[in-house]
Amino acid sequence: MFNHVMVALDGSSYSHRTLPTAIELAKKFGADLFVLHVSEHDRGRAAVYSLESPAEATRLVADAVETARGAGVKASGEVRDAAAQHTARTIVDLATTKGVDLIVMGSRGLSDVQGFFLGSVTHKVIQIADVPVLVDRAPVKDARAERSFKKALTV
Repeated sequence: MFNHVMVALDGSSYSHRTLPTAIELAKKFGADLFVLHVSEHDRGRAAVYSLESPAEATRLVADAVETARGAGVKASGEVRDAAAQHTARTIVDLATTKGVDLIVMGSRGLSDVQGFFLGSVTHKVIQIADVPVLVDRAPVKDARAERSFKKALTV
């Protein structure tokens, strides 16, 4: 059913929990796994700057590919650069180019309304992808804990 699975990682704890799900799916279907990390950049007044170091992005993908291969899955990976707010389009375009039949992503467990206002990348991918998107949601207690933590920071 699925021959080419893509897992999109962003370095968050939610996406780290998604990798084992993607590996299990790839094993179950005998699929290859493509690990993608989109490194966002933004424009300042004088220059374009990355929101993370290239070494961090490369390490994230390399570690995920190594983990998948260690589990017996044929895996490869790539870091792509995209302007802030274009991450979802980059994920979907690369999935199309690579012939991916399933995209696996993590979610913080936000509601549709929260995802819309916060600009959730996963929410956008679901809306524009031509292939199935499996959303590996954070456990409810983790999502609630993070929202409480963020709320405490804004008070």
